[in-house]
Amino acid sequence: MKRIIILSALLFIGSSSILAQETKRNLIDEDKDKFEQDVFNKELGEDDDTTDQARKLYDKIPDQLPSWVLNTEISSNRVVAFSDPNMEKKDAFEQATLRAKAIFAIMNLSMVSNITDDYTNLKESGKYSLYATKFQDFSVAKSKLAYHDSSIILVDTFFTKYNEGVVLIDFNYNEGSELNKDTLTVKGEFLQVFIERNFKKEKVEFYNLSVQDNREQDSVDFLAQYNYKIVNRGYDINSIYGHQLIEFEERTYNYFVESEFTPDSTHLESNFFRLNRGLWNGYVTGILKNVTTLSKLLAAKVKNSNDFYTLKNEGLIRTVARNKVSFGYNYFELYENQFYIDLNGRIKY
Repeated sequence: MKRIIILSALLFIGSSSILAQETKRNLIDEDKDKFEQDVFNKELGEDDDTTDQARKLYDKIPDQLPSWVLNTEISSNRVVAFSDPNMEKKDAFEQATLRAKAIFAIMNLSMVSNITDDYTNLKESGKYSLYATKFQDFSVAKSKLAYHDSSIILVDTFFTKYNEGVVLIDFNYNEGSELNKDTLTVKGEFLQVFIERNFKKEKVEFYNLSVQDNREQDSVDFLAQYNYKIVNRGYDINSIYGHQLIEFEERTYNYFVESEFTPDSTHLESNFFRLNRGLWNGYVTGILKNVTTLSKLLAAKVKNSNDFYTLKNEGLIRTVARNKVSFGYNYFELYENQFYIDLNGRIKY
C-alpha cells in the first residue's frame, strides 16, 4: 500500500510538471503570436489584409501607357508631363499641365549654375592613415517664361490606374507676343554628395522643382513644388500643389508600352531612371540629372580654384560654371519599368 501511495504521488508530480511545461510553452507561443501580430507584421507590412493583398496583386499587372507618351521625335515645342499618383482626375490633369509648362521653360530658357567641390583629407596617426573624401555637385536651373493660355494646345491625355494624369502639350510659343501677360518662374535643383571616411560611405541626392505661376487675372501667385531626397537606401518625397499637400502612397508602380525600347552598348546605364515611385518621379529626376551633366560638359565659362591647406594632406578643387543652355531629346523611352532619358544641349549666347 505504501508503494502504491508513493507511486501515485510520483505520477501526480510528473503530471503536474508536464502540465506546467505545457502551460509555459502555450504562454510562450501566445507571446510569440502576439508579438508577430502586433509588432512584426505591423512594422514590416506582413498583415494578411485581404484588401491590401488584392491591391498588391492588381499592382503587379503593369499599366500600359499609350505610344504617344514616349516619342523620340518630341520637338522643343511638344512636351509630355505627369501628375503625382493618387489624385482626382481634374486636379491631376491641371497639375500635369503646369508641370508641362515648367519642363518647357527648363528645356528652352534655362540659366544653369553649377558648383562642384572635390575635397580630400589625409592624416597619419601612428601606424594608421586616416582619410576622408567628399564630392559635392550642386546645380540650379532657373527659367522665366512669359506666355498666354492661347499658346498652349492640349494634344492628348491619359489617366493611369495609379490615378496619375498624363498630358501631351503643344506650345506655340511666341516670345515677343503682346498677349504674353502671364509669367511662369521655374527653379530646378539637383544636389549630389558622396562622402567616404576610411571604409564608411554615404550618398545623398536631392531633387527639387519649384514653380510659381503668376496669372494676370489672379491676385495671388500659384505655387507648386516637388522634393525628392535620397539618403543611402532611404528616401522622402514631398509634393505641394497650391495649398494642397499630395500624400505619396507606397505601391508597386509598374508600366509598359506595346513596343518597348531595346538598349545596346551605346546606351549609358546612368540614363535609366526607375519608375517604382511613379512616372513623374522617374521623369523629373531624369530631366534634372541630364540638365546638370550637359550644362557642365557644354560650359563656356568655367572657373577653377585649387586650395591646399597643408602642403600634402588637405586640398579642395572647386569648379564653378554658369551658362544659358537649351535642351532637346535624343531618347525618351521605356525599358523594364525604367525611363531611358538622354538629352542633348547647346549654349545660348
